[in-house]
Amino acid sequence: MSILLPKHLSKSKKYVTKKVLKLLQKKGKIMDSKALVEQCYDLFGKGDMEGFMNIVHDDFIWVYPGDKHPFSGTHNKEGFQKQLMKTPELWTNFKVTIESMISEGDKVFVNAKATAEGMDTIFGHYMEVKDDKLSKFIAYDDTLSMFNAMKK
Repeated sequence: MSILLPKHLSKSKKYVTKKVLKLLQKKGKIMDSKALVEQCYDLFGKGDMEGFMNIVHDDFIWVYPGDKHPFSGTHNKEGFQKQLMKTPELWTNFKVTIESMISEGDKVFVNAKATAEGMDTIFGHYMEVKDDKLSKFIAYDDTLSMFNAMKK
């Protein structure tokens, strides 16, 4: 089986075998979508927003459903960062950890555990990767539990 190689890595050959792809991944030449998403959660969990935002695509779109939640709406990269920076103001000891992931090509779905003071719930996050960066994020979060746990 062959896999399409990103344009920036090959000009003459457009396909590589899985064996070559794994070798490139080990050498840090290419990151698979699942590994990139794992890195996002790790950086966010450590509070490394600069590192986190460095792996967010410039054409990034974040969709947070609803109209009454503080994060609701469709946000670009700058709006996403601005919204995430509100997290410590809204919740005490907010934490999101990966429970499981499903990945197919550039698409990743994460089942996550979310906790904060007064909150212990699950989130679903759909993400897409483009040019080895996070390009799309749709949150399917437990907004009622989040709302109830917000600092008053």
